[in-house]
Amino acid sequence: MVNSLLAPLRRWPALGAAVNRIKDALTRPGSDLDWEHAMNEPESFEMSFMALHTEGRFDEMWDMVAEDAQRAWGDRDAFVRGMPRLGDGTELLDVQVIDVRVLDSWTDMSHDRSYSNVAQMKMRYRVRQQWGDWSFDRQVHLVPGASGWRTLCYPANTVSQP
Repeated sequence: MVNSLLAPLRRWPALGAAVNRIKDALTRPGSDLDWEHAMNEPESFEMSFMALHTEGRFDEMWDMVAEDAQRAWGDRDAFVRGMPRLGDGTELLDVQVIDVRVLDSWTDMSHDRSYSNVAQMKMRYRVRQQWGDWSFDRQVHLVPGASGWRTLCYPANTVSQP
C-alpha cells in the first residue's frame, strides 16, 4: 500500500525523497509506528498536502482544509479554481520541516479566530525558476479535525468575517 501511495511522487524526485525518508524512518524494523499512523503527524500531513499541491491535485486537497478555511473559500470548486499553481518554469525542489510545535492555543490574527492544540510548523521550500534556485521559509498552522490534522489554507486576501 505504501508503494502505491508513493508512486505519484516519483515524478517529483525531491519531494518523493522527503516522503521516502519519513516512510523509511517509520517502517524500519522495530518501529512501533506505521504509515497510516504517520499521516496523523503534522510533518507528514503537510508533506502530503504539498505533494498534492505540486501535482495539481486540488480536488483531493479540499478534505485536508480546515472548516473555517473551507467556509472562506465557499466550496470545493472555488478552492480548485482559486488555489495558486506552480507556474510554467517553476519547480519545487525540496520541502523541509524546520520546526514543529504543538501549541495549547493560538489566535489567527488575520482571520480573528482562536484554536486549541495547534501544530505550528516552520517550513522551508526550495524552488527553481528560470533565473535560478531560491528558498523561502513559511509558517504553517494545522488544527485538529475529525480525521487528523487540517490546514488553515485560506484564499488570498480574505478578511475576517463575523
